[in-house]
Amino acid sequence: QTDPENTDYTMEHGATRNFQAEKLLEEEEKRLQKEREEEELNNPMKVLENRTKDSKLEMEVLENLQELKELNQRQANVDFEAMLKQYKELEEEQRRKEQE
Repeated sequence: QTDPENTDYTMEHGATRNFQAEKLLEEEEKRLQKEREEEELNNPMKVLENRTKDSKLEMEVLENLQELKELNQRQANVDFEAMLKQYKELEEEQRRKEQE
C-alpha cells in the first residue's frame, strides 16, 4: 500500500523490503536536523556555536573551491596544440638525422 505521509510503501503480507541505504540516510539527516532545531530553541549559546561551525565550514568549502579553480586555470594554460607541434618537429628532426 502507498504511504503518502512518508512517501513510501507499507508492507502488506508476504512482502520483504530490500535494504535502502539512501532512505536510512535521509531519515537520519531529518532526525539530526530536528534535534538541532529543538536544541537551538532552548539554548541560545548553541545557536551561536552552530553558526560559528557553519561559517567555518562555509569558509573551508570556499577555500577548496578556490584551490580547484586555480588548478583548473593552470591546466587551462597548457597549450596542447603547441605541444603536439613541438613533438612532430622533434620526430621530423630525428627522421632527418636517421636518413643522414
